[in-house]
Amino acid sequence: MLNCKKITDSLKSIKPDLFFLITSFLSGILFLIITPPFQVPDEINHFYKSYQISDGHLTSEKKDNRLGGYVPKSFMEITKPFLGLRWDSNTKTNFKTIKEQFSIPLHEYEKIFVDFPNTALYPPISYIPQMFAIYVLKTLNLPPLIIFYGARLFTLLAWIFCIWLAIRTTPIFKWLLTLLALLPMSIFTNMSLSADVVTNIFAFLFVAYILKVVFQEKDFDRKNYWQIVFLAIMIASSKIVYTPLILLFALIPIKKFKDIKSFSLQFIGLLIIGFGTALAWTISINGLYIPYNEYNSAYKDGVDLVNCGSIKEQADYILTHGFYIANVFINSMYQAFDMYYTGYIGTFGWLDTKLPIWIIHTSYIVILVIAIFENNKKHSFTIFQRMVVVCALIAVTTLLLLSQHLTWDCIGADKITTIQGRYFIPIFPLLAIMFINSKSNGRFPTAIVAIAFSTLILIFSAQILYSRYFIAPVFDYVEIQCNAEEITSDNLFKTSDPTIFLGNGITRNNTKSKSGNYSAQLFPERQYGFTYRFFDGKIGDIIYVEVWRFGQSGSIVLSGKSGEAFYITSSEASEPDSTGWSKLKCRYQLQSNMKGDEIGIYLYNSNKDTCYFDDLSISISKPR
Repeated sequence: MLNCKKITDSLKSIKPDLFFLITSFLSGILFLIITPPFQVPDEINHFYKSYQISDGHLTSEKKDNRLGGYVPKSFMEITKPFLGLRWDSNTKTNFKTIKEQFSIPLHEYEKIFVDFPNTALYPPISYIPQMFAIYVLKTLNLPPLIIFYGARLFTLLAWIFCIWLAIRTTPIFKWLLTLLALLPMSIFTNMSLSADVVTNIFAFLFVAYILKVVFQEKDFDRKNYWQIVFLAIMIASSKIVYTPLILLFALIPIKKFKDIKSFSLQFIGLLIIGFGTALAWTISINGLYIPYNEYNSAYKDGVDLVNCGSIKEQADYILTHGFYIANVFINSMYQAFDMYYTGYIGTFGWLDTKLPIWIIHTSYIVILVIAIFENNKKHSFTIFQRMVVVCALIAVTTLLLLSQHLTWDCIGADKITTIQGRYFIPIFPLLAIMFINSKSNGRFPTAIVAIAFSTLILIFSAQILYSRYFIAPVFDYVEIQCNAEEITSDNLFKTSDPTIFLGNGITRNNTKSKSGNYSAQLFPERQYGFTYRFFDGKIGDIIYVEVWRFGQSGSIVLSGKSGEAFYITSSEASEPDSTGWSKLKCRYQLQSNMKGDEIGIYLYNSNKDTCYFDDLSISISKPR
């Protein structure tokens, strides 16, 4: 029989840094293997940027109103089989396809200019491990996909070592730091070529070292100061928005310094060095940025830029509209809550694969419990120290929101739509300080809970990832056709399904038709036609609509009024025939469960010109 007490005692004796070392390596390798190439957000552009730095170009190149750099043509070739996987959780690949790409040779001297305007502005320090691995592997003339996976592996190992060092360094929250580092989103991000890896490394090291200095018995010395300066420079150089983390220097008790003057001078010096570094990089890349409306017209629709955005114009709008930005921040933190709440724990792929919400809720509960009950040997923080932490959190969050609003939103937009949970990985450990319990007696089985939960959630996440990319879904289909030929006594269009009717039958008209005698006529007094509503939408459902249109105005509209609200339109026609009819198509995949929430499909014409619609087809594919 199993000796439960012996097993429990064994688990309690495991050191958090050793558990992290083993678990992060095993889960990181597993995630690396089952996540196909370029399936972490912007990983393609991070790959290109890393290569460019390895080639000796510390800043990106500006050419013919394009922003990017030269990479081997083979780099683009290996991306093609995996582009279709992005954003569509029902599109799959297989290991045979991945294996085939290994046969593509490097041919490093056959280079082409590629666009990566979103990562072009990142500093080179953000790509230290990626760049080093690519430099070594390309020197060996290895195939580009081996270079890609080699860079992933080396970046993962660099992250593992540094976080292991951070866990050993911090005098408190060792199990909490371990738990946070082993969250699925953390492993998924840090086994990739993302620039976030280096930021996460230095943020964790900085927080751990500050806590070490705060609680060490000896006084603050010159060695402590220059180590903090080095980490501050690396944070400011990797991602500017996290520079306010250097405010944590104020956590160090003044009694550890010679006097308050010594503390003040060193703190001011650190602020100048840190924020000066961030400012210097910002100034150095000021001339690189190209907004969408100035980008080369032949390439701008294929790059990662917002067609209604401009950093400079958005900044001017903010400065000239009073409290506008404050309202944007408030709206965004509320309306985008689901995105960053779920994303911090685990939203995989290009934000298309989420962990079940019950796992998300459970994860936060476990984090809170560990933060409160971990034995921190009577360490505590004063009210002033907690205020310092709050100020640092607010400052970083503000810069995060501001950077996203400047870069990824339309000018004057009322909310920020790109607040991803992974952006909070570097600062989430600070929240633990707000819940530290210096009276914890160490009886709570912290190690057992952290070990069990981390192991289970990573195994479950690996299954989710494997299913996402390699297991083809089985669908149930709902198909509806309507040719506008018949209506009910209540003015509803009859469809191919005798149980389903479409609204706005009053628009039925025999002036024009694609087939039969009738179509739906839309004009200013009757703008809506072929209306269909349903209430059992689930995440992953695919809605596809086709309809023939006569006229130059009018569109298909897909909308969700609650849940994760959406509003999708399609008005670009294709397949014109000789009689003047052309086809509209619209496709959308539900990003959240919307059971009980209304989802609408309809045709809409807000133009003064009359248009006609006929032969509507609606298909809803529901994964089993």
